[in-house]
Amino acid sequence: MLNDIRKDYLLNRWVVVATHRRRRPTDFAKKEPTAQSVDKSLCPFCPGNERKTPPAVLVYLKGEKGVVKEKDTNGSRHKNWLIRCVPNLYSAFSPPRKGESFESGKAVGHHEVLIESPNHYEHPGAAKFSQLVHVINGYVDRLKVLSSKPYVEYISIFRNHGLTAGASLSHAHSQIIAMPTTPTILRDELRASKEFYEAHGKCVFCDIIEREKSGPRFIWQNESFVALAPWAGIHPFEFWIIPKRHQATLLDLKRGTVEDLAEALKICLSGLDALLNDPPYNYGFHITPSNKAADKFYHWHLEVYPKLSIWAGFEKSTGTYINVVPPEYAAQNLKHTIEKRQFND
Repeated sequence: MLNDIRKDYLLNRWVVVATHRRRRPTDFAKKEPTAQSVDKSLCPFCPGNERKTPPAVLVYLKGEKGVVKEKDTNGSRHKNWLIRCVPNLYSAFSPPRKGESFESGKAVGHHEVLIESPNHYEHPGAAKFSQLVHVINGYVDRLKVLSSKPYVEYISIFRNHGLTAGASLSHAHSQIIAMPTTPTILRDELRASKEFYEAHGKCVFCDIIEREKSGPRFIWQNESFVALAPWAGIHPFEFWIIPKRHQATLLDLKRGTVEDLAEALKICLSGLDALLNDPPYNYGFHITPSNKAADKFYHWHLEVYPKLSIWAGFEKSTGTYINVVPPEYAAQNLKHTIEKRQFND
């Protein structure tokens, strides 16, 4: 097979699929150093250490009739929680102070950490389905609150797993950043999605699902979501999770689809863990900005990027990437790994 050069579905971005340099999954399966003997008395996210973080802006507690949602106060911290969402001590964005102009160019916004479980190691690939439902509902709750702020235009929900992927703490957690502007990649996706909609009268992601669901890059599906390796993915073993029904944002999730998304996260990330021996990875949700103008033509999705390669001089100087694992090969291996596994809550 000859090497390929492929253009992204939407972005004006190119990737070289270097078939001749293809590596086997076992070539990547090198266990990253982890703090398996971590002293949980020192971890600020572990139960009992709640005072090591700022007061939580959202706490899920187990009530007699289901989940109870609360907040911490300066004088007290809730115990026996299911998830906590706290301001990041090392925030990239900060709420505005009185008298400041939102047009001043300052990094106005919010930067929060969603602690996904009282269990230090309960990452999505190993978590219970029920715990992942809490995590997704936590994302939605914070998205509702933050998107209502007049100075917030876009909200990024992302996760870093593993030291080399940027996770400074090993306790299972995600991050939420509310920004005063829409980031460049999302602006480019929104523009391309709008152009496709105006030219074809339909959503480009709905079209991608239709073309890919029975093709060589298909990985897995349930009633509400499909997982696939993108045609021009720039990371080895990159995959996306996309809702089958057109939805612009996580705020469009219904109760049943929250559970289906939890299943998709659990199964796909568990498959990635098993195939590549718990590799470092990043994931990020791509959603519409808070103004809702793009709802009819933009389709939210989750992109998962295993941290298996290093971008060097060629990538950084040209904006063209080399992926040494063809997406078709990645999809085949992920699909087979998932099919062999059994999943229980």
